[in-house]
Amino acid sequence: MELKKEDTVMSIEFSRWPNNYMMSYQVTKALGMASLGATDVTEIYEACKKIDPNDKETWHREWLITAEALERHGKEADAVGNWYTARNCYIRALNYYRIAEYAVMDNDTEKIRIFRKVNELFEAAGKYFDVKPEKIQVDYEDVKLDGYFFSPSWIKGPKPTILALNGGDEWSVENYFWLGPAFISCGYNFMVYDQPGTGLSMYEKGKGRRADSEAFHSRAIDFLLTRPEVDPSKIIVHGESFAAYDSLRFASFDHRIAAVISDGGTHAFDWEAMLKWMPTSLAAHGMRILGAKSLDDFAGNPRFAYNLEGVLHQIECPLLVMHGAEEILVQPNPLTQALKNYEQAGSKNKTFFAIEDRRLGGLEHCQVDNINVLHEVVLNWLCSIGLGPSAPRPSDC
Repeated sequence: MELKKEDTVMSIEFSRWPNNYMMSYQVTKALGMASLGATDVTEIYEACKKIDPNDKETWHREWLITAEALERHGKEADAVGNWYTARNCYIRALNYYRIAEYAVMDNDTEKIRIFRKVNELFEAAGKYFDVKPEKIQVDYEDVKLDGYFFSPSWIKGPKPTILALNGGDEWSVENYFWLGPAFISCGYNFMVYDQPGTGLSMYEKGKGRRADSEAFHSRAIDFLLTRPEVDPSKIIVHGESFAAYDSLRFASFDHRIAAVISDGGTHAFDWEAMLKWMPTSLAAHGMRILGAKSLDDFAGNPRFAYNLEGVLHQIECPLLVMHGAEEILVQPNPLTQALKNYEQAGSKNKTFFAIEDRRLGGLEHCQVDNINVLHEVVLNWLCSIGLGPSAPRPSDC
């Protein structure tokens, strides 16, 4: 499969701002979450009508207006015992707060306020989930990294577990909605946590990313192995975007992993090419989570050598590499990088899955244009390696 020049644009015809890829990508991502009940098409449309793509303050303002309105509706419903509306309003509100944060990447005070608000609303909604979130902490260096653990009670005994790693600008709560409900309903335990470089672990605890991602992700497996609900032989790691690199590096060094999924991943980060391509605020965020002050810091510095060359042969577990045909956030040469990750992996059981069906979508970075495609590909693959879903819970039959 070759990506033609005309394919390196977003195929979604309803992209709000065709000349502003990153904002259109965020809107496409928000629309993709509507099928999960985490956003609403009308709410997104009404917010976008009032946004000037050249003025990030309008982005921040309009998403906050929508989020705050839904938060109020949720609290009013909660107060009278209408848990169904309360839960759904909290869920949509927290996701619009998350979208609003995209415009304040250089404002720590506002970022922290939004991070806290999102967690507050997630826990308020979580009281009404079928499988409720349990707040957890992962020990790392001199801090504890906060997260959530879910275990479906209708499956007795130790179960397979999905450990979902966060992307470069992804939060644990956002990652939950992207993956959690699908996998939990299929009988898997599910865990997310604010790994270094993400959420409050970055902005309150000062823990940035590092190239040797096994240094912190292995601590998450240490935690999982303390849980009686977890089958230690069936820990599955999923990483998307920046975390697709993390997942492969992690699996190269920690052989407690039973299977690994890398979606939208980079083989070797060319920081200069990537950061120059990004909008200024997003590039600043990228340098911040990496601990760099300028592009000059990257030159010849092994600290920033995020490169999987020479390590992937150590992967022993089954591997799935996913690639969308319209991937452009991985730079340069996204298809070549994905194929290198696949070809160099030492796994005896490995699969490369290229998503190319324009009618169904899933072509964008991490399938944000149709998350159902991601669920289909991953669950089919897990079935093929003997780690597929359990029987449906009674309410799903």
